[in-house]
Amino acid sequence: MSVAQASGEVRGVLLPLQEGQLLLPNAAVCEVVSYRAPSAIENDKPNWLLGKFSWRNNDIPLVSFETLLGRDPGAIGHRARVAICNTLNGDETLPYIGILLRSAPHLVRITEEAIAPFPHSDPLNEMISSHVVVNGVEALIPDLDALELVLTDIQF
Repeated sequence: MSVAQASGEVRGVLLPLQEGQLLLPNAAVCEVVSYRAPSAIENDKPNWLLGKFSWRNNDIPLVSFETLLGRDPGAIGHRARVAICNTLNGDETLPYIGILLRSAPHLVRITEEAIAPFPHSDPLNEMISSHVVVNGVEALIPDLDALELVLTDIQF
């Protein structure tokens, strides 16, 4: 048993958006790469689906969480990154999802004492499972299962 497991600690990653951050377990993120413009998707698609992002010979959907949440995504700057995230249900047609980031993510150690529900949270979008404060920083925990289900219905 590792020290992290024995202490009830989870290693996480804060993914910076234009406004706010997403929090995921470190194991959910395969890699973080520099942003490149995605290929267009020919079918009708939601405005939060930016296109197909090429990564390791895979075309994966690139998602703008700001747009998905109804926020202004702002301009994509020179520090933009893409977090390549594992999908959770083992669907071979959609093994990864890319999430557009404002800049490089930050690793965090999460313990029971370090995380709490956000005290004055608005109703959550269906793609967000929780609004929390971790180590004094406000973050949203995305529902990757819900996002994956929506993306499997979109032909890209």
